[in-house]
Amino acid sequence: MFVSVETEKQRVAVTLTLHSGDVLNGHVFLGQAQKLRDVLNNPDQFIEFEKRDNTLSLIAKRAIAMISAIDLPRIDQLLRRTQITTGFDPYHMLGVDRGANRGEIRAAYLAKARLYHPDKLASKDVPKEVGDYMNAMFIRIQKAYDELESITTHA
Repeated sequence: MFVSVETEKQRVAVTLTLHSGDVLNGHVFLGQAQKLRDVLNNPDQFIEFEKRDNTLSLIAKRAIAMISAIDLPRIDQLLRRTQITTGFDPYHMLGVDRGANRGEIRAAYLAKARLYHPDKLASKDVPKEVGDYMNAMFIRIQKAYDELESITTHA
């Protein structure tokens, strides 16, 4: 009998800077074909904001000094980059020189692997996009190490 008119909304990762100086990271919700500026310019006095712990808040627009979208690469974009080996530089990925020895390569790999390991944030409450990004970066780091390890082993 009743039909829901609620439209599908998309979550957009943003950083809010308030006039008080507080900085908040989380998500705002946009309707279909809606842009961030549309949310700020509509007549509503508040915006719906989802914090990292998934709690919803209403924030007064007049309290917002700046809002910026966080443009995180999606997992499929990062994985596609990994699969396309043209332009993939394992030395650059690990941050080592082309003349680096096995010890330097291994040390760089371990440092990067610790930095981007997906389990590092497992106990923390982070957005899914961040977890996906960490996982994709870890895969790229592993691929770079495997390539360099095979090169140094055969040399």
